[in-house]
Amino acid sequence: MNDMSEMSGSLRKRRLAPEDLASPQLFRLLLRLGLPAMFGLSINAAHHTINMVFVGMIGEDQIAAIMIVLPILMLIAAFGEGIGVGVATEVGRLLGAGNRSRAGAIASISLAAGIAFGALSTIALLAFPDLLLFGATPALQPLAQHYLMIIAVSVPLTMAQIILDFLAIAEGNARFSMWTLVACFALNMILDPIMIFGFGLGLQGVAIATILSQLVALSIYGAYHARRLGIVRLTLDWRLADIRYLRPVLAIGAPTTLTSLTTAGAIAILVSLAGAYHGEAGIAGIGIALRLLAVGTLPVIGLSLGAQSILSFAWGGGDMARVLSATRILTVVTSAVSGAYGLIALAFSEQLASFFTDDAAVIGIAGQAIIATHLPLLLFGLRQTVLILFQAQGRPKAAITIGLAQNGYLLFPLLALLPPFFGFPGLLAAMFLASALTGLLSAVCLMRTLNALRQRTTGHPTSIRPHPSFCP
Repeated sequence: MNDMSEMSGSLRKRRLAPEDLASPQLFRLLLRLGLPAMFGLSINAAHHTINMVFVGMIGEDQIAAIMIVLPILMLIAAFGEGIGVGVATEVGRLLGAGNRSRAGAIASISLAAGIAFGALSTIALLAFPDLLLFGATPALQPLAQHYLMIIAVSVPLTMAQIILDFLAIAEGNARFSMWTLVACFALNMILDPIMIFGFGLGLQGVAIATILSQLVALSIYGAYHARRLGIVRLTLDWRLADIRYLRPVLAIGAPTTLTSLTTAGAIAILVSLAGAYHGEAGIAGIGIALRLLAVGTLPVIGLSLGAQSILSFAWGGGDMARVLSATRILTVVTSAVSGAYGLIALAFSEQLASFFTDDAAVIGIAGQAIIATHLPLLLFGLRQTVLILFQAQGRPKAAITIGLAQNGYLLFPLLALLPPFFGFPGLLAAMFLASALTGLLSAVCLMRTLNALRQRTTGHPTSIRPHPSFCP
């Protein structure tokens, strides 16, 4: 009986164990890491989309209220994502170099820093809620404020969950991250209608359901690390002086943080402009389009996150041929996924919008916004691939150049020029052009970077620059 129990326990551990990041079966490894990460983030997108469907049953004002709060939560989550990407990349490199103890120390300090930042953010949200609700109309102000006051409690939980997700993927255990996300979001989707309609809590019920599901996810991660099922060992055995280890983490994660910050700012501006042109219907329409865009982009981001652990590990081990091969495979896969979703969204734009509301005005606005945002999605795979490659190489300037393009230095000038002259169509044109130009920039940088890697693998590194001169 004891033998059977030991065998069963050993089998469970093997199933939960990380993948071998040095496996020679590169395509299989990328799928085993990328598909679970993709599925996990797709569940995330589906969960938020279903949330919007439930909220839409209450009314369009509730959808608009969530869109008012969304940029605030994105601003905070941007720091968690930055720390997550930074620690995942740094841990991946250290594992590739065989330095597990240093990887565990950096992971532990990064997790503590993320939770501390989340706690400070919660205090700020509770102290100054009115100052942060940018673009809220008088009708939406009370709804958005009540939702924000409750969801603020979840910020430290969100920071911890983001970092733990990235750590699991970095050590090659995207499957565990996936199943944890599935459990979290499935519970959230079950709790949403219960809280919204069963207990009559409305929008506040959505926030409570989110908090409860996050607590379950963190409990799962707690058990994972307590039983030492992974490679990285989290510990409290570090000194205040060890905070210096955060420097490379923050440097690598800075492009992701800045990208998320500009995205949050861009959404706030887009929502405000849409409201100025079409009121609550404009805000709801833009919100629906952006939510559907997340459904298409998150699977691509998930695939690239799985590949990032491979690229970081290979780069840390100095295997340029493996970096080149993994990048080529990732380019093909991400382009196929983003392109297919973009075409589907273009073909059924208004039908997709009608899932969220039966208001004809909102559906019409959302349909136009879906076309503007999803047509450039055909190039999104290239953007994500080159961004992940730059991060794995430790090139934050190049990553920032790509990351800040779509919702930063390309979008903001277009928003300043086009909407004042063309109104709402100008707003849609600015969104389209910023995304399309980012895709073209990414294509050029990716081609030049692949050419540089190709020459380095042929044994002539002195004949070329380490990186393409076109990209920083």
